[in-house]
Amino acid sequence: MRRWTTVKKFGHIAARDLWIILLDILSVNGAYFLALVIRFYVNFEFRDVARKYYLPTFFRFAPIYTVLVILVFFLFRLYGGMWRYAGINDMNRIIGANAVTAVIQIAGTLLIFTASRKDRMPFSYYAIGAVLQFLLTALTRFAYRILLVEKKKLAMKKSAVIPSLIIGAGETGRKAVNYLEECAVFRPVAIVDGKEAGKTLNGIRVVQDLDSALKDVQAVFIADPTLTQEERKAIREKAEAKGLELRDYTGYLSNLGGKVPLSSLLELAGGKVTVSADGQESEYESGGEALKAITGQYEVVAVRDMKIELRKPDNIAYAGYEAWAKQHKEETGEDVSFF
Repeated sequence: MRRWTTVKKFGHIAARDLWIILLDILSVNGAYFLALVIRFYVNFEFRDVARKYYLPTFFRFAPIYTVLVILVFFLFRLYGGMWRYAGINDMNRIIGANAVTAVIQIAGTLLIFTASRKDRMPFSYYAIGAVLQFLLTALTRFAYRILLVEKKKLAMKKSAVIPSLIIGAGETGRKAVNYLEECAVFRPVAIVDGKEAGKTLNGIRVVQDLDSALKDVQAVFIADPTLTQEERKAIREKAEAKGLELRDYTGYLSNLGGKVPLSSLLELAGGKVTVSADGQESEYESGGEALKAITGQYEVVAVRDMKIELRKPDNIAYAGYEAWAKQHKEETGEDVSFF
């Protein structure tokens, strides 16, 4: 039953991704043929050594290589994917599959079809062919996503009507740019950051002068966790004086890294809990008891059974958060937990 399910699944994938398989066949063979063209095609004809030794070897191995490539690509799950959401994990699989097929190309031509040393393919053939094959197979899968992303960006730029300024060109600033571009309402036009002035972030210019940047925007987004309370207050006053909308996304966007807060972890813990902080272990009857006892800022390093290992956070990463938390409490009356 399991075998039939696998065969049926493979048939479904092959039917759905037939066009990708056909493009792969053209890509993998075209890449290595083009490598021979680059190396030996001179004055509109192949050199004698290529016609005599290398082209016959290429054509003899091409059918076998094609079958092996499709098999390897299938094992690396390069078929049946939702390529409109292609990401770094998909790219890693493409790199791995192409590395394996490059070894197959070398072994097949060097060990199987080389009757004599004269039949050995040149090293440039392997190098150029491998690079071209990787580029073509990656382009086959990422072209659809690239087209969708660019189409979406163009549509958002046309629909976004509020030019916006982002303060901070670090990791939080990058998240702010992506967040605003996704909402299709705000259009980031500039980023203020004295340390990175003159550069660009996601194609958006980074400037140093806040006052000049405020002239061309209608909204301001703070995305720099290193700003002090005084600096945030000054930015708020300038924005209010010009009637600009201002939002502080420092704390919100800084919590989008996928880390589990310690408070949430302890609230879910049942039974006895052992907490190791700065090398000292303490045992508590429940997660709630541990939550009351632990004070200060900590990051969760590891969770093993019911033992939680903590460490002090990087001061640079958390710099300015206290100011943001204080301002947040003044405006909302709610405390912000850093763990």
